[in-house]
Parts: sequence; structure tokens; C-alpha cells
Amino acid sequence: MGRNSRIRRAPGFEDWAGHDFERLDSAIRCARDVLYSRGYQPIETPLIEQTELFLRRSGGLLSSQLFDFLAPDGSDITLRPELTAPVIRHALEQGGVMHPMRYQYASPIFRYTERPFDAPPNSVPSRRQYVQAGAELIGATQAAADGEIIATAYDMAKRLGVEDVAIRLGHVGLIWEMLRCFNLSERAMLFLANHASDFSKSDDDGATVEAEAIRLGLMPIHGQQSVETQASAAHLLTRLATGSVQLPSAAEQTSRTAEEVVAGLRRKVESDVANVDFPKAMELMRRTARITSDAITSVSRIAEEYGLCDLDNIGAIQSVVDAADRAGVDASDISVDFGLAASIAYYSGMIFEVSAMVDGEHVALGGGGRYDGLATALGSEEDVPALGFALNLDTILELHSDSAVSEVRRRVVVLAPADEDADESIVDAAVELRGQGCDVFTLFDTTVDAGEVASSIGGAKVALVDASGSLTWIAE
Repeated sequence: MGRNSRIRRAPGFEDWAGHDFERLDSAIRCARDVLYSRGYQPIETPLIEQTELFLRRSGGLLSSQLFDFLAPDGSDITLRPELTAPVIRHALEQGGVMHPMRYQYASPIFRYTERPFDAPPNSVPSRRQYVQAGAELIGATQAAADGEIIATAYDMAKRLGVEDVAIRLGHVGLIWEMLRCFNLSERAMLFLANHASDFSKSDDDGATVEAEAIRLGLMPIHGQQSVETQASAAHLLTRLATGSVQLPSAAEQTSRTAEEVVAGLRRKVESDVANVDFPKAMELMRRTARITSDAITSVSRIAEEYGLCDLDNIGAIQSVVDAADRAGVDASDISVDFGLAASIAYYSGMIFEVSAMVDGEHVALGGGGRYDGLATALGSEEDVPALGFALNLDTILELHSDSAVSEVRRRVVVLAPADEDADESIVDAAVELRGQGCDVFTLFDTTVDAGEVASSIGGAKVALVDASGSLTWIAE
């Protein structure tokens, strides 16, 4: 960039000015009113946090979107990509959670995203800064707390002008409860849990997920090996390790020692043995993610087919649905979807998505869920029950440019001089109008077009003031 060339906005970021800023400000005030009415107190955490705060339990996707860098003192810091972890950090710094704590926020977050691979070279990347309004409820275990959080998000979306609000409800806890009933490694369970949404979206009956499992060595290509075959392989590895069978020219073919090769093979065999139930578990996940109606009854029936009875979280899901209904969510706006994926890895129980119906399609506005294990990941000596949600105000304002939020406007007046001697009269008139609750934009130059100024502000009225203080209102 040349020294005198124009400096432009950083790609993926937006300016908020004039009418757009007023709409955003109105949306923030509307969201805060909803949260204040439910007892949530405001908090503003630093824009910058220690990077480790977002790496402990956030998962691969979020960690790949961090704006992280080294501070001048050498510390690794990050522009916050979400607000839940900072709020939990704050709560723990207060000396623990002795009673339910309710926090609210309406603040910017930052996530790095690349341009789409097929986008023109000079195109701007996807948005990298968002304004999120949300809440965290810390220290409550009851289903009623889950219902409160869902109802709060639902009410906020409606108050922000979204007419067709839908709640899609899933449960990470149930997925993990089912997977733990199989003979699977932790890595295999994590793979299947993370691909729940892929099973529900794909049209290839899960073939893409299966191919990825094979590529990662979680599932053999030609059917699952028998435990006996694996045991024989393990015995052979033991003989290799003890030297009774030699590896031919191993040192010449790889940079690893023979012992390191054997250790790697042993880990692979042990993983294969642990994942003997992988095909069966994957089929259960595929069927569960594709349930389309009567979800709670259907998942219970499918689980029983696999010998999984008395799963605690099936009843827990029904309790959450009932609690949300009782808290004010229209039951017809709630759907249970076990193909719903958690966008961040720290969720441990119910999860939900808030969406709007736009041109026949659901558009996600935000969501949340329960994350009872996050506190221990951040250094707490014991689990702290917690849950929360956040809505993207940018998305809501884009989708509903004519929503009720834009109608929450102030009375704005542009005062312009009718003649050269009206300066003092304009000041007096401005003081009087401000006392009446108006926002007043004063002009002192007769050459300035007051109509253009009012148009740039948006919705402002224009009055001409003469030297005697008389006002002449200009018709729109």
C-alpha cells in the first residue's frame, strides 16, 4: 500500500453509523430490557483474554477462528470469540458460585473466517465481527433453569421483531450417554458426537462420514476385525518388542526406531479393540440424527433395539420441553432434533438453536445450551452447573430491516437559519426543543441544505428559524 493511498476498513468488519447505528442501539436496549426483566445483571468482560481461556474446552472449530497474537510482554492473547468462557472466568474469580448468578451482555465478538474458496480474488471475506446479546445462568441444575434460558432467548427474538421464531432442541448429554454404552475409544466417541449433524444433512446415507472414519483409522475397510485377530496381532507386537522377532531393516526405512514403530502399532491395535462396536454405534447415530417426528418416543424405541434401556437423558429432554412450554414458549414452536450439533465443544447437556423462517427456510439467529463441565476445565475444583445463550443482533437486523426495532426512534429536529441573523434564535429554540425531549441538530449556515442533512440522519424533521425566534416547519 502506497504511503498516500486511502486506508480502508479491515476485510470482514463493518462501520455502524447514523440510522444503522440507531437500529443497533435500539436492538441492544430492547434485548437488555428483556434480560433485566428476568433478573440478569450486566457484565462487560475485556475484549482481549488469555488465549488458553478459549482452548481448554472450546473445540477445534472455534480454536481455528481465533484472532490470537503475542502481546508486547510475550503473552499469548486473543480477541474474544465468544462470551461464555469469559463470564465463567469472572464468576470463578469472585470466589466461586454460592447461589445462582445471572449475567447479561450485548457486546462484540471476533471470529476469523476466510473468503469462500470460489469467491472472486478481490471480494471481502465473511463477517469477522458480530454483536451478540445473551445471558448466562450459573449455579442452577433444574430443568426449570433450562426452560428459563430457552424462553428468554425466544422472548428476546420476538421482542426484536422476529415473527416466526422456532426453537430446535437437542441433547449432547444423550448422545454421549448412548455412545458410552458401546466399546469405543474416547476418540471414536468424539468423532461420532461431532458428526451427528452430518448424518442428518447428508444425502448419502452416512457414506461420507463412514469414509472419514476409515481414513482416520476408526473403522476397518473390510468390516470390523475379530477380537481374536486383534489379540493375535497384539501378541505379535509383544514378540517384536521383546526381540524374538526382528523388524527387517526398520532403521533404514524410517526415521523412527523399531521400538517407536512397535509402540505406534500397539496403540493402533488397542484402538481397534476398543472400537469393536464402532459400526453399530455409527448406525445408531445415523438413525438417531435422522428422526423426523415424535422424536422422544422414536429415540427411546431405537435405543431399545440396541439394548440401551433406561437412558436418563431421554426423560431429561421431555422435562426441558415441558419447562420451556411452562416458561412461555409456544409448544408448536419447539422441535426436538438429535441431529443438532453443538457449535462449541464445552456443551454437556441440552443444546438449542433459535431460528427465523425466511422465504420458507430456517435461518439461525443464535442458540445456547448447558455446559456443566466448563468451570472445571477453567480451573474450578468442582463442576459448576451453568447454561446460557446468545443471539446475533447483526443477523436479526439484516433479516428484519423493517422490524419493530427500527420503529423505536427518537424525535429528531434539524434547525436551520432562515436568515443570516438567526444564530442566537437557533440556540434558544434548540434549548427549548431539547427540553421537550427532542434531539436537535443545529445549522448556522444558510448555504447548507437542511433537507439533505435531515435525510442523512433519517426520519428527522426540519424547521427554519428567523431572527425573531419564529419556527417554520418544512413539510417532508
